Amino acid sequence: MAKLKYQKTKTLVTKTNNNSSDCIAPNIIYGCFGGCLNTYCYMSRYNGDRVFVNENVDEIFNSVVEWEKTYNKVPNQQDPVYTMVDIACNSDLVLMQKHVPGTLHNYLKMYDDHPQLNSTMATKYPGLLKLDVNHFNKKPRVRVSLMPQKYSDILEPKMQNILSRIKDVNRLKDLGWEVHLNYSPLIFYPGWSVEYDNLFRFVKKYAGENKCEVIALTNHVFQMNKASEEARELMKYSDEPKNLSGTLRYPVRKKARALENFKKIYSKYFNLNTIRYIF
Repeated sequence: MAKLKYQKTKTLVTKTNNNSSDCIAPNIIYGCFGGCLNTYCYMSRYNGDRVFVNENVDEIFNSVVEWEKTYNKVPNQQDPVYTMVDIACNSDLVLMQKHVPGTLHNYLKMYDDHPQLNSTMATKYPGLLKLDVNHFNKKPRVRVSLMPQKYSDILEPKMQNILSRIKDVNRLKDLGWEVHLNYSPLIFYPGWSVEYDNLFRFVKKYAGENKCEVIALTNHVFQMNKASEEARELMKYSDEPKNLSGTLRYPVRKKARALENFKKIYSKYFNLNTIRYIF
């Protein structure tokens, strides 16, 4: 069972990002109770079973405000107008929302009240997100994480099932959220193309077309050693050697071919222009 520790973080550094957001805010929660902790989630490498709740929310937000003053926002894949801030890079704030200092609503409202900033966060638990934000000035963005159910059963045990996540997409839109999909981590296991084809059929049927991001699995020796035998088999990297840091990645050529194949399958159901980025 994870242990909660309440503190005031001294790490008040907002970092520029070019993928999910324009920048990454300092953590208000560092760690998570999610079921992927013992398979591919890098947080287990840093935190073990600890979760840090940072109570100095105003200082965290002010760090982002100060960073934004020096940032030259131009229209980009993150957003054509607003400076997007990933507020939950190291946690799932939807799952952890009861531990958010001052409530998740209040934290999101800080970004909504700022003329230039807007928030984004990923979740594997969209069913827990009941917050109606139709009264906000801007639509906060939530990125719903998806993978084939067969893989999720092994890598994300006891988490919200994939079909119900898909069905939550339109419900969240009705609550005022901008919803993107997050195909991450992308697993290249024998037969993966069939699994993703089936996944896209369900997405098309129940959620329609949405912008998305695609990120292939990156792992670490530490996590692989913790994972079950079944999970290790699913995440194996074939002929990819370990580098000195212990990081594991798919071989470059194998990954490039797989990503091209992914796009071909995706294009059967959706416009390729809806992929914000893929790597």
